[in-house]
Amino acid sequence: MVRSRMSRLFLCLAAALASAASGAQTLQIGNDITTPNASDVVVADVQVDVDLVRPATATGVLDTATFQWSSTGCLGAVEIKFYRRQGDTLVFLGERGPFDVLATPMPVTLTPPMAVQEGDLIGIQRLVNCGNAVTSSGFASAGYVAYSGDSHSDLSLSAADAISPDVLAVFATGTATESVVRVIPTVGSTPGAFGSFFKTGVQLHNPWDTEISGRFVYHPQGVSGSSADPSLLFTVGAGQTVAYADLVQTMGQVGLGSIDVVLPETSQIPIIITRVFNDAGSVGTSGFTEDAFDPDGGGSENTILFAGSTGFLVGPADVTNFRFNIGVRTLLSGAFVTFTVHDATGAVVQSVTKTYLPTYFEQTSSDTLLGTTLQPNDTIEISVSSGSAIIYGATTDNTTNDPSIQFVRVSFAIL
Repeated sequence: MVRSRMSRLFLCLAAALASAASGAQTLQIGNDITTPNASDVVVADVQVDVDLVRPATATGVLDTATFQWSSTGCLGAVEIKFYRRQGDTLVFLGERGPFDVLATPMPVTLTPPMAVQEGDLIGIQRLVNCGNAVTSSGFASAGYVAYSGDSHSDLSLSAADAISPDVLAVFATGTATESVVRVIPTVGSTPGAFGSFFKTGVQLHNPWDTEISGRFVYHPQGVSGSSADPSLLFTVGAGQTVAYADLVQTMGQVGLGSIDVVLPETSQIPIIITRVFNDAGSVGTSGFTEDAFDPDGGGSENTILFAGSTGFLVGPADVTNFRFNIGVRTLLSGAFVTFTVHDATGAVVQSVTKTYLPTYFEQTSSDTLLGTTLQPNDTIEISVSSGSAIIYGATTDNTTNDPSIQFVRVSFAIL
């Protein structure tokens, strides 16, 4: 019995180490739905639906696609389209097809293969009035947007003919070349209140026997991030450690933001140590160590709030001598978040909902975000109804500017 338990423990440990050692994954975009239960919203005989639920999971090349359709025997009826979301605009990247619908699900070959970046979106075009795209309905999601006509140009999200919370049954797969393996939710090189100045120091250690090369991508506060945001290449030799005393400044940036760590799919992942601190000059520094999170939700504690999940922040016990900020970093699908303030007895004080764009970072005072002034020992219940996000509370001493951080972890979820 002991040997059996130890064997299972060893296998689990080996699997965990293998997962931590490599960021490799299969590139996928869209939703592999085996049992759809609804049809899309019909806005015209010819229309395109664009999925917002599952953007491309990595950068790479797509070579096959599969879609579900309500009818078979529809010749030249379908095209597969691809877009890159930039704020309100869906930038048209290209299309493949037309394809005949001979079965459902219908596998097709993308010829030539389609190059995409992590975060890109897939759409499905109905070209003739023969059947239509199908969906999975019945639960909240980022959904899809529908447009009339056969568009070969950019689309506006705000000009969609229909918006649906359903999930489109269309997806494509291919070979990944690189992806975001870790997210550092908050970084900065910026003055703060009461004479503070906050910086972010980062160390990378390579415990492996091969060199690691990748890049940091800095997403500034208040805008939806993209792969075109400021970046910094890094290389860490086998067994070596490199350090950045003020990473944001090293990248030529100022202010608050968030960092993605991007690596080739064949690369090992370095150990990442991040310290956010107030630099008081000759008096010294005070700060905290910040985790770098796996955007796929790996780890022993789930700090990625996903659709249907709820977690909590606890406000300061002393709201006179401490200030409290709340930070939100969304992942590729953005997030719809409800913040509910409870007083120390558990009674509801205030509730607000916010919609956040994909790859978006924002840190604001709790008063501004919540529309109310926190009282001692208030708690904030945080529920995500679509998309996913990393959310934290930062408490800072008004006298010493000593900061601390707490990350929201999933307390319960409804799937």
